[in-house]
Amino acid sequence: MENKWTRISEVFRNYKEVFFLTFLLLITIVITYYRVMIQVNLGPNEDTYTYLANALVFAGQGTGYADLTRPPLLSFLTSLFFRLGYVSPTVIFALDGAIFVFGVIGFYLLLKIRFSDMESLLGSLLFVTFPVTLSFVGFGFTDIPSLSFSIWAIYFTVLAVKKNSKFFCLAFPFLMLTFLARYALAFVIFPMMLYILINNKLVKDIKDIIIGILLSILFMIPILLFFYSKFGNPLYPFFNFYGATATSFPISPENFSYNPDFFYFLFRIIPVYIGMEGVAVILVILFGILICGINKFKKLKCVDKNRFLRILKLDKTTKLNLILSLILLVVFISTLGKLSYMFSEFVFFAFSWGLYELLKRFDIENMDFDFLFLLWFMAFFIFHSVYLIKIDRYFLTMVPPVSYFLILGLSKVSDNLRCKIKDRTMTFNLLAIVLILLIFFSAAAYLPLLQKNIYGIKAVDEEMDSASQWLVNYDPNYKNKTIYSDKWSAFAWYLKMDVGKVPFFKGNQRFYNGVKNEDINIKDNAAFNSYLESNNVDYYFCVRKGLNLTHYKRIKQFGNVIIYERC
Repeated sequence: MENKWTRISEVFRNYKEVFFLTFLLLITIVITYYRVMIQVNLGPNEDTYTYLANALVFAGQGTGYADLTRPPLLSFLTSLFFRLGYVSPTVIFALDGAIFVFGVIGFYLLLKIRFSDMESLLGSLLFVTFPVTLSFVGFGFTDIPSLSFSIWAIYFTVLAVKKNSKFFCLAFPFLMLTFLARYALAFVIFPMMLYILINNKLVKDIKDIIIGILLSILFMIPILLFFYSKFGNPLYPFFNFYGATATSFPISPENFSYNPDFFYFLFRIIPVYIGMEGVAVILVILFGILICGINKFKKLKCVDKNRFLRILKLDKTTKLNLILSLILLVVFISTLGKLSYMFSEFVFFAFSWGLYELLKRFDIENMDFDFLFLLWFMAFFIFHSVYLIKIDRYFLTMVPPVSYFLILGLSKVSDNLRCKIKDRTMTFNLLAIVLILLIFFSAAAYLPLLQKNIYGIKAVDEEMDSASQWLVNYDPNYKNKTIYSDKWSAFAWYLKMDVGKVPFFKGNQRFYNGVKNEDINIKDNAAFNSYLESNNVDYYFCVRKGLNLTHYKRIKQFGNVIIYERC
């Protein structure tokens, strides 16, 4: 019997990497499948309809409506299945989920460079099961696919620096895929470049870096040609995005997602974004820091003060570096949110580089890896915190670094809280088992709750579908009519035609993404009337309450959806 367990133990040791990755893969696939099926049952969200419409255009099956300023990659991948005859929202949900699983594998492999198998498994499971992650997996948005590709871009960058510079030929193409999946994720270039620079690889591996960049440009050529044919300017969608996110671009406080609070995302990390499992990790870390701090204080007299002073003895170059770093830090703090976010990004990049050069003398293990994840977090924290439109899903860009630092803290604490079994340190493994059980419980509890909380999407989706089918029967000639709606992308999908946009009119302004207060006064009502009449609208699918349209009559209502016809 003892020999049997010995053989099993030996097999596990020999194949433990495969075991941990397989275990992670199975758990991720099960969770992703369940989440995708929830979305299939609920139906698409408003932006998802736009990506579906774009996919129809890429598949050569366009119906008239599209918004080709959106990032093209997810729609293009969806269009490949549309060409095969699988025209359904399920395709984009499943693709979103599949790319997420791909990203989780990449994140595990990335953590494995720094941590043990168990630590990497726990970090990956945290990433998978954070509430903010589960909320948007399989949602049909571009956030998860772009995040997954960015993880692989970072991973191949680390491999290129540490193992073989040929991996730059994969790192930069994945960076381009990240960008084409969601334009805002281009900021992942900052941690990538910092990691290359602090490891002095820019000059040494310049040939492979150039090859990688040229390969990534190949991805862009057909996209640029397509944009040129549609807009007359191949860069128009990019200018449209970065122009809209510029600090100088006016955003009304009436906008539904307007939020000037710079620390919005920090205050919502606990417990909104990371859930009970993340909170549990933080509590363990804080407890460990307290215990370790007490122990260190007791041993303070044993510290070699002369050695510490020798380390702190600075030469002229280091002193200059210190002064420049302090200046950069002051500039960063004093201008944050007051000047362009790009200025803040570059200043913090320079500060991080200078700080790394200062701390190198302390020979801190894996410090370059820590700085990689620090700048990964800060690159997106700066952008999304300065930008006045704040949505919870924007925090997804910061989830991998948060997972990394939670595992790093837990690992450091467990190293100082030693619990040995047969001369083997088991502290982290014991903590990991407890936390993994908590993760499973948290995910099992959250997914049904998520389904319940967003059930309203299904109800509205069914109402829009029913209203569309009713009009098809009511007016067989509807495709030759002018149809507008508040939910234009959804009705364009169901009616298979171009549907015009009806913004929300508030205080002589137009809002296409909703407002905080939907009360309509006489002036606002008149603006709605004037807009519909000036565009010669025949049918108006309305989901807004309180409208009194003078030249339109109600002909049918399905729940919240009212169909108006011109008198």
